[in-house]
Order: sequence, then C-alpha cells, then structure tokens
Amino acid sequence: MAYNTAFHFDSVAVIESLAQGELRTGQDLFETILAPASIADPGFVSELYLAPSKSEFVKTLAGIGIRTAASQFGRSPIVHIEAHGDTDGIHLASGELVKWSEIAPILTAINELSRLNLLVVAGMCHGWHMSSILRPVDRAPVFGVVGSLDEASAGQLLRAMQVFYQTLLGPDHDLRAALEGANATVVARDWELRMEGAELMLCKVYTHYTETETDESRQQRINHLVAEVARISTLDVTQTMRVRADVTAKLDDHGYWFDHYRDRFLMLDLFPDNDYRFPLRVGDCSRASVWPAQ
Repeated sequence: MAYNTAFHFDSVAVIESLAQGELRTGQDLFETILAPASIADPGFVSELYLAPSKSEFVKTLAGIGIRTAASQFGRSPIVHIEAHGDTDGIHLASGELVKWSEIAPILTAINELSRLNLLVVAGMCHGWHMSSILRPVDRAPVFGVVGSLDEASAGQLLRAMQVFYQTLLGPDHDLRAALEGANATVVARDWELRMEGAELMLCKVYTHYTETETDESRQQRINHLVAEVARISTLDVTQTMRVRADVTAKLDDHGYWFDHYRDRFLMLDLFPDNDYRFPLRVGDCSRASVWPAQ
C-alpha cells in the first residue's frame, strides 16, 4: 500500500547529549550539513543545543515549543536527537534517563502547533518505542519518528544522517529518497533507518487497545464514551440511556471507532484539511508495518 508522506518543515533543531570521549555526531552533523544549508537558504533555520542533563534536555525541548508558538509563520521543526536510547527512553550524557512518557506531552504540543508536521529524527536505537506509551484517545506526538533499526556505530549513523539531510534539504525535500540514500551508506539485510509515522502508530495503539480489552475495561470504555457524549450534548437521563444502548451496540464496529479515534489522534478535528495526508483506515492496519514498505 502506498502512503502519502507529505509533511512541511522549515527548521532542524539538533539536541546532543553524549558523554565525554564520544564522537560529537550532533555537532559534526550541524557543522558539515545543517549550518551550511542555513547559510545557503536564509529561510531554513538550523540550531544546535548541548543538553547533558535531564533538566537541560527537557528545558531545551520546551524552548523549541515556545519558539514554534512564537513564530509568525508557524514554524514546523524537525527535532534531531543525538543520544543513546532504549525501549524506555533516552539516556543522556549525565547518565540520567528521560522516559518517552515524560517528553511525549512536549512533543505533542509542538506537533499541534506545527499542524502535525513534527518529525523526530533519533540518532539512536528504539526511537519508535514512544508509541508504546500512547492511547488511541491521545493526540499524536509526532508526524513521524526516524531511527536506527539495529545497532550501528556512531560513524555509520553520522554518515547515514549526513546523506539523509543532504537529500531531504535538496530541491525535492523527498523524505523517502532521504531514507533510501541514508540506507545505501551501510551494508544491511533490511532498512537500517526506518520511519514510523503517526498513521502506523495509531494502527499499533488501536490494535493493542482492542486486543487487550477485558470485560471490565470494556465497561469502563462504554462509561467514558457515554459520559463524554452526555457532557457535550447536555443530555437528560432518558437520552443518556439511549446513548448507552447505541454505544454498546456499536462497540464492536471497529471501523466506526477507528475513524472516531483517528480524527483525534491525527488532529483532523482541529485541521480537517489534513485528511488527504492520512489515507490509512482500519482495514489497512493488518498490512501496515514500519514505513517505508519494501
């Protein structure tokens, strides 16, 4: 299945948190590729932040959100993180761990400000594990996450990222071509760098949500949905009972509820003109995998 992967960006913010003695991959990427691109194109903004501790990392990320909000033209940044990561989150130079759950709200706010255009590029492993802490009723924290599929050396990742941005900052701003070019720099059986987009995050989260539902969680879900409808529509007792009957009857209509959650997760209730960017429906989820598909 072909996915529309169009997104808009006008800046790249590199956040580096690497211990002393390690290759300064973020600084190197900034100095060799991003800063020269900003000089060549004044409309493109590139920034480098060194954030060795947890407090500095969170403050830096929040600052990117503040600048995004203050941008007169609605800045759409790429946030590039150079650090070590695992399934729990990001390991910083200080040895501290920033959990995915701690930064998801900040990323979500930036993503909303940029009209669901935030791309996070993780110069580390396991970046897409962010989706494991999401629920289908949440907003998507990113348009997509690009990260390394397997373990790779710092030198390999740096070279791949240099090619990635050289291509992405080219005249076509082609994300697929950027990933293909980056992956051509290493010898691997499969894609070395992959992207998991907001659509595929929604598939993963929604599928897990429905497959792990118990009788108790099902009742809680009904109660939540009925209360939400009753509150919004100011219903009386009789009307609320009818809504409960309708919700209970529709609960197994996965297409209906997927579309219901899709509108919120992909912020289509806020930006309905974005609908063309996200064609995936519930029937596609069984065939969906980390993008780009082979």
